[in-house]
Amino acid sequence: MIRKQDSFKLGAFIIVGTCLLVAIVIVLGAGRYFETSYSVESYFNESVNGLEIGSPVKLRGVRIGRVSDIDFVTNIYPQASEHDIRYVMVRCDINPDLFRDMSFEEFKKSIRKEEKQGLRVRPTSLGLTGQLFLNFVYVDPLSNPPLQVYWQPKEAYIPAIPSTLSRIEGAVTTISKTLKGIRQEDITSIISDVKSIVNTLDRFMRTKDGKKAGDRMLTILDQTRTLLSRTNELLASPDADHIIPHAASAMAGVDRIINESSDDLIAAGAEANKAMASFKHAADVLERTLSDPRMDKALSNAAPTLENITMASAELGAAVTKIHALVNRLNGVMAAEEPNIHAILQDTREVMQNIKELSGDAKRYPSGIFFGKPPSKSSPESK
Repeated sequence: MIRKQDSFKLGAFIIVGTCLLVAIVIVLGAGRYFETSYSVESYFNESVNGLEIGSPVKLRGVRIGRVSDIDFVTNIYPQASEHDIRYVMVRCDINPDLFRDMSFEEFKKSIRKEEKQGLRVRPTSLGLTGQLFLNFVYVDPLSNPPLQVYWQPKEAYIPAIPSTLSRIEGAVTTISKTLKGIRQEDITSIISDVKSIVNTLDRFMRTKDGKKAGDRMLTILDQTRTLLSRTNELLASPDADHIIPHAASAMAGVDRIINESSDDLIAAGAEANKAMASFKHAADVLERTLSDPRMDKALSNAAPTLENITMASAELGAAVTKIHALVNRLNGVMAAEEPNIHAILQDTREVMQNIKELSGDAKRYPSGIFFGKPPSKSSPESK
């Protein structure tokens, strides 16, 4: 028989346990309302079956957040319906503690920068369960362009790329369409052509020319085998251990020289291009000049002029010869009369000296030229 005290204790235990359980649930659930997170959204043009609210979001295997909302784009952005777009919008909450406490504006700028570097969102399967999570990956931005977006996203936007399963389905669909496009008659024709080619080769190999071709191929194979064996022997030689590093260092030196002289080579190439352009221009001008009818007339008139120049050159040569003979004669005369010429020059020098002295005396005593000696100086005693 249960006593009243036991019933009271049991009821109090149940009530207290229920209150504690509710409090724990409230604390754990309300904690999400007090934590700070950055929102990121993306749009998918495929099925997101297996992706649920609360699914993890990872960046290269590191969990950085969770899926917070899944909806159609037209419900969030009504203007998307004008362009007949049927995208699925997935919004994620990202933990800011993993990004060194940067502000949301800095976070959005960083997202835009990483988007240009190839940051994309890909739905990835967790395994055989069919559940999906969002995986942030880096791919080639040129081969994975973003979807067409005709509205301004409210949150930070990261473009999405098809999942692996979606790409496999697309490849299978393409192969299926290609196989459907091949008719049974085409397959039969291809097989018959292959058989015909094989039969033709078989008949050719049975002929004398075919046997020669086979022997030639065997000879080539033997030569190739010999060449490979010699190459193996050379590589197995101890000298190869020294030759290969030297060759590598030599190639490195050549590469360094080329890199250091790249500017000079480019400048030389540019100068060569300019020279070739100038040469081509000169050739064009010369061609136009030679093809001008006036050039033929000028050349015909130039023939008599050239003859006159030739005759004048001959006469000029004769005149130069005569001048040379005259100069030789003058040299002979000057050599023979050199003492007399020297005496004449000496006398002329003395005459010029006398004239100079005479002119000096004329300046000092002009009357002395006509009256002889200058007057004597008077002394005080004579007075």
